[in-house]
Amino acid sequence: MKKIAFFVEGQTEQLFINKLLIEIAGQKNISVELEQFQGYGRRPTKNIYPKTASNSVSPKHYALIHDCRGDSSVRSRIIDNYQTLFLQGYTQIVGLLDFYPQNLCPETNLTQFENELINGTVKRNRQVTPPLPANTAIVVAVNEIESWFLSECNHFTCVDAILTNSFIVSRVGFDPCIDDMTLRSHPAQDLHDIYQLVGKAYKNKKKDTVERTIECLDYANIYIKLASKITKLNDLVSIINIFLT
Repeated sequence: MKKIAFFVEGQTEQLFINKLLIEIAGQKNISVELEQFQGYGRRPTKNIYPKTASNSVSPKHYALIHDCRGDSSVRSRIIDNYQTLFLQGYTQIVGLLDFYPQNLCPETNLTQFENELINGTVKRNRQVTPPLPANTAIVVAVNEIESWFLSECNHFTCVDAILTNSFIVSRVGFDPCIDDMTLRSHPAQDLHDIYQLVGKAYKNKKKDTVERTIECLDYANIYIKLASKITKLNDLVSIINIFLT
């Protein structure tokens, strides 16, 4: 059995990867387990039960998804746990976290940010933080993972039939189907504002509203179209594709 472990910054990323894995692999072809770290211990102490769960009898693939409860913990959790995981047969470890550009050159900042995540921090020719071990990868969602959800504009009419693209554009002044949502400053707030047009809400701290969105996403559209448009989403899908081969 091939094994992969994900370390993500929060429940939104955890629930999304769970659903994405199951949609790509097939519900009966992969076993997925979700865990959440509690406090400062090295081992997760809480199991998470998503709305969509794998239903495999003899799967060829197994995925473990850890909610690190904060972006600052993703890298350190990988370093703390990678040796144990590889001894348990995991062949790939992946981190997923958000990145918020601070100026008008986000790709430049992103390159520096990713370099320090992967290679560690060096100051005055001294290694301040260690590099990530081999067989690990980091995927960075620019301006929140919700930018991917905004881009998957098919899901809005699943949330509410009134939320057609023309209706949304006329109310919010941007087009989720065409515009680059990774350039939006606060995609989670944008999602909430769009849902509020029909009296609904998006709160990334509330599991039920997050799962409503995740269940409504069009994963065929994500896999076939959006991955070719959004570089970091494509990185994640590519990692999953290689794992499932």
